[in-house]
Amino acid sequence: MAPKRKQFERELVMERKRQKRRCGKDEKDRISELPDCVLLHIMSFMSTRNAIQTCVLSKRWKNLCKCLTSLTFCARYTGDICFRKFVSWVLSSRDHFYSLLNLVVISPNDSEILDLIMKYAMVHDVQNLTMRIDLTCKPAFRSLPLIFCCDSLTSLKICNVYDPNVMVVPNSLHLPCLKSLHLERVKFTATTDAECVEPFSNCCVLESLYLRNCSMQNDSQALRISNSTLSSIKIYSYNIFADRKAYNIALSTPNLRSFTIKGVNTHQLSSVCNLPLLGAVSIGLFMVKSSIIIKLMRALANARILTLGSFTLQSILDDLSNSSTRLQPPCFVRLESLRVKSKLIDLFDGQISKVVKYLLQNSPRARVDVTRN
Repeated sequence: MAPKRKQFERELVMERKRQKRRCGKDEKDRISELPDCVLLHIMSFMSTRNAIQTCVLSKRWKNLCKCLTSLTFCARYTGDICFRKFVSWVLSSRDHFYSLLNLVVISPNDSEILDLIMKYAMVHDVQNLTMRIDLTCKPAFRSLPLIFCCDSLTSLKICNVYDPNVMVVPNSLHLPCLKSLHLERVKFTATTDAECVEPFSNCCVLESLYLRNCSMQNDSQALRISNSTLSSIKIYSYNIFADRKAYNIALSTPNLRSFTIKGVNTHQLSSVCNLPLLGAVSIGLFMVKSSIIIKLMRALANARILTLGSFTLQSILDDLSNSSTRLQPPCFVRLESLRVKSKLIDLFDGQISKVVKYLLQNSPRARVDVTRN
């Protein structure tokens, strides 16, 4: 039996080899036969380094990487010479016939190479730009004015990691095609002796605005968010150790539909219009006085759906226990739903009911939903 088994195994191995040889002759490189536009779309999901490495696959792929419309540059180490060479080669070798649609720049601690990348992007009509800046000192950033007046940008995200003085936003942004703006740890600056900063009024099609840990320069006291197309605003502030002053935020956004404010944000909020289209409002503040929260709700009294976090409820509850400082509740004229998000150990049902009853004195028809996480 053993010799027959060994013979059978040898024949099986030989048959598999014959099948592999036949498949090798008949098999085609179907991926390489795809059109350029399809291959470039596939390569857009790859890192730029991996996409560049496809040039060694065959003659078909040799120059394809030079037509990439999405680039990602990520610096791993400070003063990385290889990173400099890589960026310089990619930008100099790229086919300039193709527009640069998407650009992501992460952690470059070299202002010169960052400046080179930004100038190239502005000249080649970049549409979606994401920047994570790790510079620890203010750079000679000559291309910074180009970013804030780029005609082609539709989405801009700037995340400044360290000193907010590194990234100073001018008093007015001239971005006619911008729809989404995301700013983290930047400083807004006003003209000389101006107490109010109004940077967004010239963004004619802006729809979404996200501000996180932003501050003011030149002792400006108010940030005016004035824009007729803006529909969503998110303001987050979690940096409790930063040396920053609270400032007033004035809304002039008649098309606003969604507003979110979270963190230890102590800014005073006001609105110069009644926000007729306001739908969802979410408030998740902690370590903030109840008086500031109530005034904020008054400015957003046209909301249809109001969501409150447990820390926000706790601040209001502390105020209710002191009858001498109790403020009149806001008058929600269109409120349909009050949503309360509470942790199991934070508030009891009786405490939540007390706050809800206080807030809905002028809105008895609103539905109340309590969610415990």
